[in-house]
Amino acid sequence: MLLKSNSTHYKKPQLLAGKSLSTIPPMASAISKRISKFRQDYVKQVEDAKSFFTYYQTQLENKAKFKKAIDAYQAQIDVIENYQKEKGKLPKIKDQPSTAKYLNRLYRLQDKAINDKKALEKTISSQQAERYQNLDHLVDQMLDLLDGKRIFSQFLGTIALSVPSPDEKVRHVRNQKNKPIYITALSIALFEEVRTRLDATQIHPYLAKKLAEIFPEKSAYNLMIDKSDEADSKQLMPTEIKIAYREYVLKPLAKATLLQSIGNHCPEVDELLGEDKYRMLSPDDRAQLLKITLEKTIDYIKLGIGIPATRFDTKQERTEFIHAEAEQIQFILDVQKRLNQTQDSLGDLLRIPMVYTSMILSTKPEFDYQQIYNAFDTLTQGAQDQQYHPEYTYLFNKMVGRFPVGSGVYFIQQDSGEIERAIVSSLYPDNPDEPVCKQITRRQLQFLSQMEVTVSRSSNLFFKTSRANSHYDEEYYLNRYKNGFVWNASELWEVQVPAVNFWKKDGTHRYNNKHIPLDEPE
Repeated sequence: MLLKSNSTHYKKPQLLAGKSLSTIPPMASAISKRISKFRQDYVKQVEDAKSFFTYYQTQLENKAKFKKAIDAYQAQIDVIENYQKEKGKLPKIKDQPSTAKYLNRLYRLQDKAINDKKALEKTISSQQAERYQNLDHLVDQMLDLLDGKRIFSQFLGTIALSVPSPDEKVRHVRNQKNKPIYITALSIALFEEVRTRLDATQIHPYLAKKLAEIFPEKSAYNLMIDKSDEADSKQLMPTEIKIAYREYVLKPLAKATLLQSIGNHCPEVDELLGEDKYRMLSPDDRAQLLKITLEKTIDYIKLGIGIPATRFDTKQERTEFIHAEAEQIQFILDVQKRLNQTQDSLGDLLRIPMVYTSMILSTKPEFDYQQIYNAFDTLTQGAQDQQYHPEYTYLFNKMVGRFPVGSGVYFIQQDSGEIERAIVSSLYPDNPDEPVCKQITRRQLQFLSQMEVTVSRSSNLFFKTSRANSHYDEEYYLNRYKNGFVWNASELWEVQVPAVNFWKKDGTHRYNNKHIPLDEPE
């Protein structure tokens, strides 16, 4: 076993001996650089997949031809050698003046086919190993960064705030590259919610086995607890347990998420989509797209990556490694196969984040920024219509809130009564309708502090009742906010709102309630 036998305590696996978790970059610019590197690495994985899909079937055909030739030569050799054993002499072969020379020729041809097959297998194995290492490294680097509520919020917020404006031509291309990374982070966060609040062992046998091996019974350890949160310090996950949890649970889940759409990059999909890859598809075309994508994704996982050829000191170590890798591959494949099943506990770990991300990082030709504020209700309605697992949807919506991290809100400042701007800065609001934000204006002038503000429902202009109960009249709102009562924060990002200053937090927090004018009775 790679983890433990019958002990309730986790034993550090030999595979990870000496490994430590990377330090989270302290500066916001470092987070942006990391995200950019993740995107580049994923694009490289995609480019490799495109290449793989163009030649892998030819490789398989050639491998089969070599094997067939080797077997055919061996069959002829066996006939000749068996005859010689029985008769004590070589048989006569039609159209062959010398059977001995013909037999030697068969040996040479077979040796060449064997060598050609070995060379092809070596090439395939080398390519598989490189893909495995690249994917494994990307996932490791991502998991190093996704550690705690604060860094998760910054990670997702940085991506959302870097989205090009709706009318920019590069928007759909940029969003398409960011989507897999964004979905992966959300899937990890959703799984952590399910693990800590529901029974994750019922999702899949692989998860049940690994969670039982890694965590003590009734463990309160939570990946989303920040080291600086002294109130929840008992829930802080010990390093050794965190490493095992990452390696055997989160890493396969992250790989399944990153590879979910890899089949989209095959020639068959290119032919189906034509020149406009971001157009709306008919139901038939969409069904065909899903079918092809699943088939090609499975081929890439099984044939493009597979189990890496690794040297071990003992046969037992090699057997254990192959068994562990085979378990993970089967889990990753099962995720792909169950992704499109309604209310599937495994598929919805990805499907719910995918639906949410499709609205936050839209690749549609026509896009209204305000649609991102509908993501919460879209998922809620989907759960009511029995499209998504209702408990998962509830946990996910509670985690992300109605106002996505990185989105802009208007609110009435409780003390001054002025309408100010804020940007949502954190996941896990206490109330989904009351986002945790960084205020970026004071008396409508640029302002940034390290304090976070919870914008109450009663002070948030997004809600009609809040506007109706405020000290501003309807005509003022109609004239001043013709474009709506939310705003695109990415338009000010790094122009008027520097990332380095925005993500600085000193741990202080204020709840912004409804403004009560002096002449209004409390």
